[in-house]
Amino acid sequence: MKPRTLQVLVIDANTFSRGLIGEILRSLNVTNISSARSEEMAANFLLERPTDAILLSWEEGDSLDGLNFVRRLRKHEDDRLRRLPVILITAGLTRQMVINGRDAGVDEFLAKPISPMAMRQRLEMVIETPRPFVDCNVYLGPCRRRKNPADYYGAKRRSGERVAERPALIDQDEIAAQTPMRLILSQLRQTCVHLRASRPEAIATAFEQLKTAKSLAIEAKDHALHAGLASFESYVGVATPLGQLEEPVITTALTALEQLAALPQNYAEARDSVAIALGKAIQKKLAA
Repeated sequence: MKPRTLQVLVIDANTFSRGLIGEILRSLNVTNISSARSEEMAANFLLERPTDAILLSWEEGDSLDGLNFVRRLRKHEDDRLRRLPVILITAGLTRQMVINGRDAGVDEFLAKPISPMAMRQRLEMVIETPRPFVDCNVYLGPCRRRKNPADYYGAKRRSGERVAERPALIDQDEIAAQTPMRLILSQLRQTCVHLRASRPEAIATAFEQLKTAKSLAIEAKDHALHAGLASFESYVGVATPLGQLEEPVITTALTALEQLAALPQNYAEARDSVAIALGKAIQKKLAA
């Protein structure tokens, strides 16, 4: 795979999330990136621009119906378009979602927060060793078997001979190690559920967790994550007393913080971009 020659379309209803995925792609030297926030916009891009792979970021409940988009793509009259590889990116990667996505025609899956290594691996899989495309009465899309038929076509392929296997449906490399930072951010996400419900006791807990997280970031000399935590802390501090906490802002901030915790520190440029973008988004919200 030659990252600089790849043409990738990122589809995500959330502006901040689209930008975050773009930063991770750029950290992998993928620079030809288009983006779309809706099915209609994505369909237009595909007709107008050459595309090698689609990154579809989708959560259940989004305004964008991700699986419906994939089903429509697989039925497209243009054979080139309907065979385009689709990587589904989601924070709610469950076995049922994998089954539903597979049946809709999704090629591969990627869990949030996104590991750059996992992103590279998925792109290599769909570009270098794509699964055969199945076109029959009951299914349209990439072969749903997890063993890669490209590795072996012999008569005994099903008889127990060892063949190369693709990674498990939900890979361990997508489940970030439970470091102290990851654990405190997980606790913070739970606290924010009560924060949204305006429970007074949650405010003190949130500030204590943010204080702990910032201390961990200082110990690790993680300036980008510390900056992101400070931005979120300022939002909670200003918006809470005024009763102006907004769920989209909280969700965006938590997603960005978890992504910063998942990105290795040697991805400095991408990490700085995420932290700066989060800071600007919060400043804009507080100034409104």
